Amino acid sequence: MNVTYRRELDHNYLILEQEEYQENYQTVMLLKNKIPGFLECRMSRLDRGASLYYEITSRQSLRLVLERKRINLWELQKLLSGMYQAVQSCEEYLLNVEHLLLSPDYIYLEPDEWTAYFCFFPFEKQEPGQSLPELAEYLLDRLDRQDSGAVTLGYEFYRIAGEENPSLRELLENWNQEEAQKPEAEKKTERTIIQYDDKGRTVVEKDCIREREPKRSFDAVSPEWTESPEGGTSFLGGAREPGLFLRSESAAYPDLRITKNSFLIGKKKDAVDGWLKARGISRIHSRISKEEDCYYLTDLNSTNGTYLNGGRLEVNEKARLRPGDCVAFADVRYVVEG
Repeated sequence: MNVTYRRELDHNYLILEQEEYQENYQTVMLLKNKIPGFLECRMSRLDRGASLYYEITSRQSLRLVLERKRINLWELQKLLSGMYQAVQSCEEYLLNVEHLLLSPDYIYLEPDEWTAYFCFFPFEKQEPGQSLPELAEYLLDRLDRQDSGAVTLGYEFYRIAGEENPSLRELLENWNQEEAQKPEAEKKTERTIIQYDDKGRTVVEKDCIREREPKRSFDAVSPEWTESPEGGTSFLGGAREPGLFLRSESAAYPDLRITKNSFLIGKKKDAVDGWLKARGISRIHSRISKEEDCYYLTDLNSTNGTYLNGGRLEVNEKARLRPGDCVAFADVRYVVEG
């Protein structure tokens, strides 16, 4: 399965290619319907092959969202509920659930609402006995250990994922019933109770209480973030360390020094290293990564683009950075000084 990304006007696409295309029922259903829980899809034919274009505009992969944050109870419930919706859609549209790609790279989220969308690829089967436990194990490693509800539900999901016929609906319903029966003093300050109709679709979400997340803390390896007086951008404070230095071209935005091997930039504060609270910046906008002694800039499906020396990078395109290069995240501009 060949994987690429492409930007067309204001839309970004994940593209999965099939070398030998033969039309089947599942492909027709995928292309002709807007299926709940699925990434919308269109197809392009070339010779004997076909490319499926999945709409990912303004969404981010689960792997990217969890690169810099831990998943809490509300987010885990939303993710599992979305997965259950996708499984129910397979049953409703007579599709084979083994064609759902359960890798974190192909599960896309609306990062603020945590609405999950799944990639259905009708040409390649996944082994549920392997892919579901792998996803459950991945989530276990990224649970917020301070959230006892997330830990309990995460381990329960891991348990049922290893069963012969795992039931997400039973897991979610049992969990919600247990939460509803708890004394008020024992209930979490952050929870979601989800109900379903007779087809398994989410019809009610209630008692969703979300508190402000605590301020991020950093150890001695990661310099402390400081907020500018204008409230526009967060920046690295304290003594400068070796790394890549980006000098701001505007007094409104501070300079940045990159000392990590992977440094995410965006406006979703709990999911990035460099928080830019500026108009036009996507929630997870770009990455600067270090490979051996070189630094690279990658656009991460941003809405308004990442630019290097005036040229806009393609989605997930990685370009090497050198001293003197001009970098722009939307219209926030920097110069690379090394």
